Amino acid sequence: MMTSEIDRLLDFDKREVVLRADFTELDDEQCVWTSMRFMVQGPRHPREGEWVYLIDRHGRGCMGLVETVNGWTARVRPDWGSWAPSEDRPPDAPARS
Repeated sequence: MMTSEIDRLLDFDKREVVLRADFTELDDEQCVWTSMRFMVQGPRHPREGEWVYLIDRHGRGCMGLVETVNGWTARVRPDWGSWAPSEDRPPDAPARS
């Protein structure tokens, strides 16, 4: 199912939208667990069902849908079709559908 671009609008003023990810640590369902920042008066954490941008230590990344939030961590399903740069995908990423 394709997600419309309007569904992916990120509200930088209201919530955290960029999360660090290690794409070499995908779970059995091709999701990544990532830490959320602790900010007392900053933007709120993303909630289940919201889109975020996942970025790795090399500056590569993609959009991801938050599936689960557990304390200060979130389980996010990467959207490999939005990977940038497109030619430099992680070796464990599933093939494009």
